[in-house]
Amino acid sequence: LANKETNEPSMPKTIQTQSPKVVCNLERALWEKNGSFFLKNIVFDAQPGDLICIIGPVGAGKSSLLQTLTGEIGIFDGKVRMHGSFCYVPQESWIFSSTIKTNILFGKPYDRTLFRDVVKATALDTDFAQLPDKENTLVGDQGVMLSGGQKARVNMARALYRNADIYLLDDPLSAVDVKVAKHLFKRSIKSYLADKICILVTHQIQFLQDATKIIVLNNGEMVQYGTFTDLLTSSSSFARLLDDIHQFEQQNSIELHQQLSIISSTDSDIDGEILALSKNVEIKQKGKVKWHVYAAYLKAGFGIIVGLFVIFILSSLREALSMFSSWWLARWSDEESYRYQDLNNCTSLATNNNHTEWSMTNKEWNNHRNQRFYVYCGLY
Repeated sequence: LANKETNEPSMPKTIQTQSPKVVCNLERALWEKNGSFFLKNIVFDAQPGDLICIIGPVGAGKSSLLQTLTGEIGIFDGKVRMHGSFCYVPQESWIFSSTIKTNILFGKPYDRTLFRDVVKATALDTDFAQLPDKENTLVGDQGVMLSGGQKARVNMARALYRNADIYLLDDPLSAVDVKVAKHLFKRSIKSYLADKICILVTHQIQFLQDATKIIVLNNGEMVQYGTFTDLLTSSSSFARLLDDIHQFEQQNSIELHQQLSIISSTDSDIDGEILALSKNVEIKQKGKVKWHVYAAYLKAGFGIIVGLFVIFILSSLREALSMFSSWWLARWSDEESYRYQDLNNCTSLATNNNHTEWSMTNKEWNNHRNQRFYVYCGLY
């Protein structure tokens, strides 16, 4: 036990084989060794075609379990084996500034048939029909021109296009309405990923009956594991948990509906239902910057006279620090050279040059060196 406590955390092993599978025998995993919250006693396995749903109250460790499978959280006791390639879909969608098509491809070669199937599976075809440039529509950084549901579906489409063996989905259905969530679950998860290993974190209890197995987490621990029917008939706490999740999901649905209403009312003031970035041509000039440009900057700041004075002071200070840092580095270099010369020569040098560094112990010399380093960093 003492040896276990001093061991460094291990990472899940990803093994490329012809038979994808996930084997999780997790005894303890946490961000830091002395962390207060950690995952414990989670044991399950998954084969191709399995849909493992992870449920539990808020803060139970559902997202942390997926992050442990990806290797973001260290495993201190137990082991996790991921046989095959995997794709992780985080709860927070990540969209970069480019076209929707580029966001989905994410560096992969364009396959027209595959791209069309992915777009239909994530219900993006209806959005493309309303966009001026279809899938070539530009979106801003973090997808500012897309709604939360659209960003979630682009994020999901990117994952489907990767064609991985294992999919780790962190509640992708929470950002969309009930109709779209049903489409995503049926067309993306149940149909498109039918032959894949799919581990899904969700609050949508209406989809639990389609799960191969259900993992119930509470305070970072797996408290129940089995099929929907087995858990419902064998445990009254499972039924109570479903009621709590249902109430939580209803509250989220109300907030989501309010957000969609705000977006709709905002969009009604703009031509078109969906915003798209226009491909504006930037104008630039070549050559030297005119003096009146500098004058305009100075005038907008401190005024021309004060601005010139500040520039003069800062330039002088910069040159002085540069010269002093060069002198300090030369002095430091000489001290290091004297320190590591032959002992007899050092003694002679110390006698002739009145150096006192050579009588220092190694610890004292390291402190002396650190002082020189800190001064140089401050000057630099």
